[in-house]
Amino acid sequence: MSQPTDRLPPTPPGERRAAGPEQEHRRVWPVIATVAALGLALAFVWSNPRDGEQQREKRADERRAAAADRKSYMTSELTFGKAKADLTADWQWEEDKIVISLNPTLAAPSKYVHISAETESDSQEALSHIPWPDPAEITLPIEDPPAAITVRVALGDEDWRKGDTAPSRLLRVSPEGTLTDAKTGEELPSRFS
Repeated sequence: MSQPTDRLPPTPPGERRAAGPEQEHRRVWPVIATVAALGLALAFVWSNPRDGEQQREKRADERRAAAADRKSYMTSELTFGKAKADLTADWQWEEDKIVISLNPTLAAPSKYVHISAETESDSQEALSHIPWPDPAEITLPIEDPPAAITVRVALGDEDWRKGDTAPSRLLRVSPEGTLTDAKTGEELPSRFS
């Protein structure tokens, strides 16, 4: 006769996995890891807006400091045939914009002024009761870092008629203090301040 034993026969490996407590521990750890990751992500998102605001303030301070070294206002007299006009560029650094205008002079009257750059343009014509046009003006955003802006200006003298093509020039206005003819590369006389 055989002797009874308290030992059970070995359990095959596939059946061991079905055991309750060991399987529960394996399911709990991924849940804990997921909750911890979500907690860290939430903490990052919660603190990040303050960091972003501080970075924006720092960039604005740097931009204001750099603006002190840059020019803010440029003017130049342009001649087209018998007509003359003053080209002005006003960099408004705090507002991140530049206002460029073409203003006909009364000494050499014109009948038409036009200015365009990027997607902006403005044209003005003399009226029958006013012998010269109003200034043409455009406003553009200042890009960071500020680059030279290419503008097309046209001026029609006293012989200009509606429907005529006015003589024009392509110019580059730079915040570093230069006004250049974009076609010839010639630097034009201008006053910056």
